Amino acid sequence: MPRNQSTAAQRARAAQHETGAKYTAALRHATAAGTSPKVFSLRELLAECTTSSEWPGEHPEVDAEWAPRMFDSALLGGPVPYTTVLLLTGELAAMGLSAEMTMESRDGFHTALVACGGRRFELVLTQDDWVTELCLVPGCERYPVAAALIPFCEYRHLAERGGAELATMAWQWGHNQRQEFESTPTLAHSGDQGDALIAAAVVQGAFSKVAAELVDGCYGDPNLIDETYLDDAEAMAIRHAMDNERLRLRKRARSAAAHIRKLAGGLCICGADLRIAPEANVPARYCSAWCASSAANR
Repeated sequence: MPRNQSTAAQRARAAQHETGAKYTAALRHATAAGTSPKVFSLRELLAECTTSSEWPGEHPEVDAEWAPRMFDSALLGGPVPYTTVLLLTGELAAMGLSAEMTMESRDGFHTALVACGGRRFELVLTQDDWVTELCLVPGCERYPVAAALIPFCEYRHLAERGGAELATMAWQWGHNQRQEFESTPTLAHSGDQGDALIAAAVVQGAFSKVAAELVDGCYGDPNLIDETYLDDAEAMAIRHAMDNERLRLRKRARSAAAHIRKLAGGLCICGADLRIAPEANVPARYCSAWCASSAANR
C-alpha cells in the first residue's frame, strides 16, 4: 500500500461516496419489484458480532470438525462466522463505524453479499476469514480491477462506465501508483490496471483523456516537472518515463481497438469500414463521431 496516502485516500473516499450512491440506486432499482434491501451501519454489525453468543446449531454444509464458529446475525439474515465479519470490518475501517452497509443477498449457508461505501463483498459462510471483494455492479460475481479505486470488473462493467468516470478512476489509480513508487519515481507505471482502463476508454471513445490522467497521476503535472525535480538529470528521466508510458498506453489502445474491430467483422453498424485510430476519441465500434452519436440517439 502507498506510504503517504492522505490525498489519495481523500479522493478515494470521495469516489467511493459517489459510486456508492450509484450502487444504492442500482440496487434499489433491481429490488423494486421485491423486498427492500436491508440497510444498517458498520457499527451495528460489529456490535452484533462482538456481543452475540455462539450459534449452537450444526452447519449444514461443513462437517463439525471444520465448521467455523458462528453467531446468528439478524442483520445478515442468519448465522455467519465471527472472524469473517471481523475481517470485513477491518476492510471497511477507514470508512468509519457510521458507514452505511446494505445487505444485497444471501445464499443459505454458502455466501452473503453486502455493500458499503461504493464497494461490494462476498462473505463465504463455510469457513473463517474469507471475504472477497466483487465488482460494484449489483449481481456481478466477478472481481473488480482494483478494489476501491477501480471497483468494476474488467470483463464487462468497466467498459460500460462513461469517459468522465473512467478518467477520474485513471487519475486516482495513477496517483496511487505514484505513491507506491515514491522512492523510485521513474519506475512508476499504470500496469495491468491501467491497461484495463485504456481498453474501456477505447470502447467509450475516451482514450486521450484517460491516458493523460493515467500519466499525470503516475508522474505529476508535466508542466511542473522542473519545479518538482530540481536535478536536471532526474527531471529528464521522469520525462523519458512519461514518454515511454504514453507510448505503451497508445499501443495498448490500438490493440484493444483492433480486437473490437475483429469481433465486429471490421465493419461499423452503418456498414462502413472500421479504421479510425483510438487517438480520434471515437468509440471503437463506430466509424465516426457522427455515427456513434446517431446510434446513441436511436
